[in-house]
Order: sequence, then structure tokens, then C-alpha cells
Amino acid sequence: MILGNGARKGDRSQPAFTVTQLATLNECHYAVSEPAKMWRLSPATIRRLFQQEAGVLRFGKEKRGHYRAYVTSIPESVAERVYRRCMRSGLVSKLD
Repeated sequence: MILGNGARKGDRSQPAFTVTQLATLNECHYAVSEPAKMWRLSPATIRRLFQQEAGVLRFGKEKRGHYRAYVTSIPESVAERVYRRCMRSGLVSKLD
């Protein structure tokens, strides 16, 4: 079995996760609806913003030619990074 870093199961020469990956595992994760409410945007807009973003977790199956059923989990650090980027470009207005 291959682990996230390319090591094989039982191979103790490399850790299964990096420090950054472990930090992401322990932080708060948001459903799509949560940043949508906080930033006053639609869930569809949030999905587009995070569609190709590194660090976002997607669970489920994507079937060709069928409805894609998956759940998106957005780590807090990724949400902050995207928010800062959007603030700089003026996509999201400053919130109180």
C-alpha cells in the first residue's frame, strides 16, 4: 500500500505525513456553506473559488456523465489564504 508521501506501508524510513500535513489535519475545517455565510457569497461561488485550490479535501466519487456527488472540506488555513488573495484583488468586500 502506498501512503500519501509515496512510501510503502511498513516502510519506517519516511514518516507517513509531513509536519504541514499534520497541522492541516488538526485545524478547523469548513463546509462550503460556512465561508459562504461569513463572506456573504453564494455556495456556488465558494465552490468555484476553492475548486482548484491546494489543500482542499474532496470526498466522494466523480462519475463521467453523471451528477458529481462529493463533499468539500476547506481547512481554515486554506480559507484564510484565499480570503487574503481575494481581498487584494477586490473580489470580496471588507467585512466588519
